[in-house]
Amino acid sequence: MSYAELTRARYSCRSYEDRPVEAEKLAAILEAGRIAPSACNKHPTRVLVCDTPQLRERAATAAHHFAKDGSVFGAPLVLVVCEKMGEAWLRKYDQMSSSSIDSSIVVDQMMMQAEDLGLSTCWVCHFDPRVAIDELGLSSELYPVHMLTVGYAADEIADAASREARTIPMSEFRITTEFSAQQA
Repeated sequence: MSYAELTRARYSCRSYEDRPVEAEKLAAILEAGRIAPSACNKHPTRVLVCDTPQLRERAATAAHHFAKDGSVFGAPLVLVVCEKMGEAWLRKYDQMSSSSIDSSIVVDQMMMQAEDLGLSTCWVCHFDPRVAIDELGLSSELYPVHMLTVGYAADEIADAASREARTIPMSEFRITTEFSAQQA
């Protein structure tokens, strides 16, 4: 499958089969995240693998709106992606931290690797970080930024026309200014 096909096949899965993710697939997903680029190679991202009933339930407590069957969306695997505080590159002009960008790249690479392996995912940001810290026993140097649910889909992707209707038109997506070339 080409990358373009992969991006069109991927969707936010919110219902999973009661079937574990194989260890070799989890290893490949984590490797995709581990090798993700980061600003100045600081690599401020860390991942907690929630693959036991207790850890999945604790992750679901933090993302209580999506709690289902003892997990987040009922997923057999929840990856909690954290920023290691103080590790990210800072832009000198305004002190913007690259941590959110770096961790997003990690999640994106893991998400696409999972899809390539025949798994489905949902990128979850609607959770309470303080609850996640407490429930999952994260150290004070780790701040949870994202969750990625992973597993075998029990639902189906919407049809192509429905998906296209939910995307932004190219004419709105691409910015033009008096200094940029106008595209038809």
